[in-house]
Amino acid sequence: MRCISFAGSGIYQNQRYCRDNLCVETDLTQEAIWRLYGPDEIILCLSDPSGARIASDLDGRKIPLKKLWIPFGTDEKQLYEIFSTICGVVIRGEEILFEITAGYHSLPFITLVASSYLHSVMQVTITGIVYAPGPGDDGFCRFVDLKPIMNILNWIKSVNALTDYLDAEPIIGLLSSLQTEIHRSGKYPDPPVRLTGWSTLLGKFCDSIQLARPVDAMYAAYGITREAETVRKELHMYAPSLVPVINEISVITGLAAEPEVSGCSYEYVRKQVRLIDYQIEKGLYLQAVTLGREVLITLLMIKTGFGMEWKDTDLRHEFSRTLTGGALSLQKKEYKLTEYSSEISGIKSWKEMVMIWIKISELRNNLAHCGMTRRNDSVKSLKIRTKEILPNIERFMELCENE
Repeated sequence: MRCISFAGSGIYQNQRYCRDNLCVETDLTQEAIWRLYGPDEIILCLSDPSGARIASDLDGRKIPLKKLWIPFGTDEKQLYEIFSTICGVVIRGEEILFEITAGYHSLPFITLVASSYLHSVMQVTITGIVYAPGPGDDGFCRFVDLKPIMNILNWIKSVNALTDYLDAEPIIGLLSSLQTEIHRSGKYPDPPVRLTGWSTLLGKFCDSIQLARPVDAMYAAYGITREAETVRKELHMYAPSLVPVINEISVITGLAAEPEVSGCSYEYVRKQVRLIDYQIEKGLYLQAVTLGREVLITLLMIKTGFGMEWKDTDLRHEFSRTLTGGALSLQKKEYKLTEYSSEISGIKSWKEMVMIWIKISELRNNLAHCGMTRRNDSVKSLKIRTKEILPNIERFMELCENE
């Protein structure tokens, strides 16, 4: 582990520095860091030549040292140079401790940004961001670690990853770590017990949405919703800054449903249609269109009295063939009848339903075949067409329910 520290003006005095219950007396903050935190090397950032005296004194005390000259930060160009210089001296994957007691003007802010960058991009472990304020009432300068405050940035990124990109891995890691750390500390009589399990449900929900598994997604959403209030209370007690996570996922409530054991109802399919809308909102266009086509088959099966068998693969294939046969008949092409053709063709709005099937099936095939076709559909047009499928699916449902 190495420590990146900032040199002051070169004016310093003897102080008693403490880390928890360990204390040392010295006139150099960097020496206190070396003795209390044990870094392998101190990287001393210098702007003012007068600060070079600190480097000389540290050398004289046999403290491993690397000097790093940075500008004063008087304009935007210099600020970027400070950031680049600090990050440039760090090795990917190493541990870094920042000491900012003598950091002035922009340096604490640049340290925060650099810490976040190094952690996210270069997989650097940030051991701490510490500083020693003036002596307290007891005469000791006690180091304060700002790293817990920096963790708020990690929470923000994790929540955004979940709500914007359906990536639950960061929030799973943070919630599981929080619950584990609280249990290990033994400081709390009533530690949280639902954070890990709840975050796992978030992961299952995201995976199911991305894999277009509506039953699994809706059941995970049901568990998330059911446990939300308990989790809210645990977060309020141990990590109040994370309470907004619950609010951010409130949209999941509208997708929650237990699996239907006695077949499939229109209400259950309606939840699947909401899920399609959610997929489109998150940019999961292929998944949305794929599920949309399957929903049309499910709706037709319910209408014709086969809702109990809605998961039967062979039966679904026959209904798919029946709809495709109807499409071919409208196009005056040859097709094979199925045992359901005559029954379904007797539906009053049969032709309109088939036209919807044609539109969504063609889009689904286009997307599923990854553009390996002579058709020259642009990505932009495919996105537009995908966003337009929802009214067609809702119309198909209306025709099934009411006619």
